[in-house]
Amino acid sequence: MRKKLAVVVITLLVGATLLTRVGSAVSNISGNSAQGNDLDRTIIGKSKEVWEAYKSRNVAAIKALTGEDYVSFTQAGPSNLQQDIATIDKLTIESYTLDDPKVMKPTKDVAILRYKCDLKGSMEGKPFKPVYATEVWVNRGGKWQIVSYSETLVG
Repeated sequence: MRKKLAVVVITLLVGATLLTRVGSAVSNISGNSAQGNDLDRTIIGKSKEVWEAYKSRNVAAIKALTGEDYVSFTQAGPSNLQQDIATIDKLTIESYTLDDPKVMKPTKDVAILRYKCDLKGSMEGKPFKPVYATEVWVNRGGKWQIVSYSETLVG
């Protein structure tokens, strides 16, 4: 009886250890909530810095926060960093929200931010609609830069 009990206890301990390790690995892949860790706060903060730079038409800040290989797919269509800067005067951002942001970190130097954005303003006079947004951030030499932004219209 003691041998059976010992086998059961050892099996439970090994199973619990494996589940803990698998759970930890899954959370590292899938990310944490926005209230979670320092990386989450850093990436969400950087995203807000980008939004503020576009809102205030601060080209220097946009360039500092954005990789030269940046591409976006927005309600206005596809663009790159140079095109965004060239058309910045046609953009009006009155306000924006980053609702329910989630950060995933598939590698140590890549973070993916997803959120719902209620953007108030217009591009060339066309008003924006609420979107689900996805941003890809890359850590280059200790500096996080956005390299991709895409939107999907809400409902």
